[in-house]
Amino acid sequence: MTQHGDVQVKDGGALWVMSGEIDAAVQAHVEDALSEAAGAVHGRLVIDATRVTFMDSGGLRLLYHAASLTPEPPLLRGVPDHIRDLLELTGVTDLFTYEGAGDAVPVGGRGVDER
Repeated sequence: MTQHGDVQVKDGGALWVMSGEIDAAVQAHVEDALSEAAGAVHGRLVIDATRVTFMDSGGLRLLYHAASLTPEPPLLRGVPDHIRDLLELTGVTDLFTYEGAGDAVPVGGRGVDER
């Protein structure tokens, strides 16, 4: 299976930059490292999804783990419409706060000013 997406961990694990297709292949490749990074974050985890072109249940699982392993709801930055739709469809919008991509906040989700 070819991997067409990536997640880079920066700022000591406090920033994840996702790009390309975040699917089961990417999940299998990065899940352990991301879980370890999320567990080490003491403040807010920021996940930049600006350059994500596709996300399936594998990517959703990575986001869910981020929310369950950090002390504060992760901040999703630059959430494209297709990811916002996926979060709404699966009912997990309230696990995150949101910034960017037109500052559209998913139904039930919290904006940056609503922490």
